[in-house]
Amino acid sequence: MSTSLHELPEPMPLMGVKLTPFADYAHAIKTVSFLLASEDKVFSVAVNPEKIYRASHDRSLRELLNRAEICLCDGVGAALAVRVLHRKKIDRITGVALFFELIRAAADNQWRVYLLGASPDVNDAAAKQLQNDHPNLNIVGRQDGYFQEAAAVVDAINASDAQLVFVAMGSPKQEIWIAEHRDQINAQFCMGVGGTFDVVCGKVSWAPEFFRRTGTEWLYRLLMEPKRWRRQLTLPKFVWLVMKYKMGLEKDRGAPLA
Repeated sequence: MSTSLHELPEPMPLMGVKLTPFADYAHAIKTVSFLLASEDKVFSVAVNPEKIYRASHDRSLRELLNRAEICLCDGVGAALAVRVLHRKKIDRITGVALFFELIRAAADNQWRVYLLGASPDVNDAAAKQLQNDHPNLNIVGRQDGYFQEAAAVVDAINASDAQLVFVAMGSPKQEIWIAEHRDQINAQFCMGVGGTFDVVCGKVSWAPEFFRRTGTEWLYRLLMEPKRWRRQLTLPKFVWLVMKYKMGLEKDRGAPLA
């Protein structure tokens, strides 16, 4: 194993999945920088309370998350669960914020970027906006999420010589796609980014700084999109799951993979 994977922090187990305890965004960017100087490949996922709860009842999802080398603590609920169950502190590293930090670093370091997913209009608008915001950004290819042949997309990614591939297909579809094709993709870093391209092009507004700082992005999204209320029903279920672990009424259904 080469230097970059040794640079990854020791995974922190949480209710059957694992989290990567980066100290801050700079730590995460430094790790990716080491990675791109090596021959390692890394699959990054954002792990929030909803995914943790679903993974506790879905073995295939749990195994999928644990196959990723980087599992971001994307959610204040996950960070609080770590504190309650392990008496440790873990900093939140949200997927959307890390995406913007990686794009900035890519522009500064001329890392080659590929954008995969979203609708044709959103994919195009996001690419143009990123290029406008970062003139030095090297977007070597892009493909919307409405394709027929996955093999052709993999070939296009490899032909572009991309180093970073951002996949916006929604979860868990994007993670499944990356897991199924990562061995064929030459790019060293693949990351599922959900609806981030919609945020980039302005179709969906990013939560204001107050909500991001306090970890209440979910509340902002609910206020902006009331129809999302059903998704928030997972939160009390997640809290109850944490309580059961704390009281010893629940045990991991599968040990996280190192």
